[in-house]
Amino acid sequence: MTSHWLFQLALLAVLAFWLVGAYNRLVRLRDAIVAAWEQIVAALVKRSEAMAGVAAAVREPLAGEAATLQALAEADAKLRAAADGVRQSRGRIADVSLWVTAEAGLSSPASRLQALIDLQPALLLEHGDALAPALAAWREAEPRIQFARQGFNDAVDRYNKAIHQWPTRIVSALFRFKPGGRV
Repeated sequence: MTSHWLFQLALLAVLAFWLVGAYNRLVRLRDAIVAAWEQIVAALVKRSEAMAGVAAAVREPLAGEAATLQALAEADAKLRAAADGVRQSRGRIADVSLWVTAEAGLSSPASRLQALIDLQPALLLEHGDALAPALAAWREAEPRIQFARQGFNDAVDRYNKAIHQWPTRIVSALFRFKPGGRV
């Protein structure tokens, strides 16, 4: 009877250690998603600051395009709000989808403004001191965002794979770990 009781206690201890280990692994993977998202946010902040600098530099010479500049500012504000939602939800699918939609909404006014600047080379000659560095920072931010997005997607893939693996699937269901969304 004693050896049977010791066997059950040892089995229970192994199960408890596995449960704690699996839970900690899922938490680490979820925290990696948050860290990867912070990389995206840092790149978004740099792009937002650069866009604001470009918009300020061309506001006067492109006064006829005030609607484009307003649309750019509104789209950027929506994007930042969506990014905060992703941060708070730790990458849940619905919030990531809202961010992707906001990012797509930013592309039209951003592309229009860049096209307007490219079509008017006199802008760089007249306002080059303020415009050129901001425009260069904006263009440098885009590849950084893409690189950060790839890191985020890799972290989400590792997390999603872990919560669907057997037997970790039991822990993810028990502690309600939800799948993450890709950007």
